[in-house]
Amino acid sequence: MCNILATNIQTYRKKSGMTQEELANKLGVSFQAVSKWENAKSLPDILFLPVLADLFNCNIDELFSRKSEPNVNNEYCTELPWEDDGVIRGVVCKGRKILQKKDNITEKFTFEIIGDAKSVQSQCNIYVEGCVSGGCNANGEVNITGHLSGGCNSNGNVTVGGHFSGGCNAGENITVGGDLSGDINCGETVQVNGNVKADKIKGNLVCNSIKCDKVEGNVVCNSIDSDIVKGDIKIKN
Repeated sequence: MCNILATNIQTYRKKSGMTQEELANKLGVSFQAVSKWENAKSLPDILFLPVLADLFNCNIDELFSRKSEPNVNNEYCTELPWEDDGVIRGVVCKGRKILQKKDNITEKFTFEIIGDAKSVQSQCNIYVEGCVSGGCNANGEVNITGHLSGGCNSNGNVTVGGHFSGGCNAGENITVGGDLSGDINCGETVQVNGNVKADKIKGNLVCNSIKCDKVEGNVVCNSIDSDIVKGDIKIKN
């Protein structure tokens, strides 16, 4: 399955006239990630499958070299399109169609887990009453009551009650109850009750202390150790 998907991503990418870097930019990932997909060294997250299908003007079945059933819209898939890899996935379906953010309904649903989880991916909002150890990806908001390690990608707000490590891409605000480590790309404000350690942070930051090579945004903190700050700095009294 991994080899089939790898070959088809490469084939459809080339048919679409895109380089690995161009495809990576459209998906918001590194070109190294695309290279790993095409060399069957890793698999794209479930959230990328419908996006890839749209970019390649095909359906998800075709990415896995499956034939679509006759008289069925290309947006439908005949089987669940991911590996049996232990990742907990939450999707919203209409019939056999996996709904996406563009369908303007997924944000009305929350995928809720009571207890700890290794890795969670969802087309809608995610709520975990516990810790997540292997990363989190959501088309909506992410709310983890405990610690979160392994990074996070979200189109909405990200709230972590404990420590947060592994970096984050968030479309809106990031709120962390403990310490934060890892690079941050935030559309709004990063509010951290503890300390921050990263190479690069994009977004306005409020925290206790910060150690970072580059900050692109305003900073409010008790102490700061940074080579570059592209914004205002305010030291708390």
